Amino acid sequence: MSILNYIKYRWLRKYKSFKGRSLKKSAAQLVETAWQQQATSPGDHRLPASLMINLTSFPKRYKNLHLTIKSLLLQDIKPDSVNLWLYQEDIKELPEAVKQLENKGLSIIAVEDDSRSYKKLIPALNQYPDAFHVTADDDIYYRPDWLSTLVAGFSGNYNEILCWRAHYLTKDARGKPKPYRKWHPKTEVRGPDSRLFFTSGAGVLFPPGSLPNTAKDLSLALKLAPYADDLWWYIMARLNGSRITRVGDNPALINWPDSREGSLWQFNKQPELGNDAQLNRLISYFQINL
Repeated sequence: MSILNYIKYRWLRKYKSFKGRSLKKSAAQLVETAWQQQATSPGDHRLPASLMINLTSFPKRYKNLHLTIKSLLLQDIKPDSVNLWLYQEDIKELPEAVKQLENKGLSIIAVEDDSRSYKKLIPALNQYPDAFHVTADDDIYYRPDWLSTLVAGFSGNYNEILCWRAHYLTKDARGKPKPYRKWHPKTEVRGPDSRLFFTSGAGVLFPPGSLPNTAKDLSLALKLAPYADDLWWYIMARLNGSRITRVGDNPALINWPDSREGSLWQFNKQPELGNDAQLNRLISYFQINL
């Protein structure tokens, strides 16, 4: 990246962050107001198979979970289901504000093993292999056009993964991946580009067949990347030869206040235990050249 392009990139990120700050202050009220009104019916997604939104959570993150789910149910196109995958022992602690949403389109599905963030997608891939799967996080406000923007990016190529947000994998002089902290965060590159490292929480659309069967191997995923499911999905996409394309205008993510508790974002910055160590294990095991 040239100096001029870097300056443009930094300026654009600061501008989008500034715009996001005002939205963050009003996001909860926007959700509740829209939920009360619901003046218009969402459109059809028109995909050739079922469209499912998948997320997971745990008790420390339940406080604002209802807001995230409401924002998913308020999308301007209607998914076939919004699936909340939870460890079976955690369901008993769900607040009433979340349980009430089962009557509004939410499906709460118990998972026998607490496989951390892998609960978000692996059970869905196993139970619904022919569906279009979209991933979401439990602590984010999703704008009303979030889902329709992902769906609009689908060109009919089942080997193309669409994402809202990605970091750009950078390489050293030997052609090896640089440390994760030196990748270009929140890149403006649209692709398709195999070096677009998509972040599942911001929203990723996986068409059926865009990931290999190995992607569903939970024991292997937990062995190689126990705290970095996004790395697992990225390597699976690369093994499958899938294209990666970014959609949308790359806005700032809107997290609910105090929603970072129990998250892995600081842990995964540690060089000995975090993303770099887990990525190296994945590269070594699969003998993949990134």
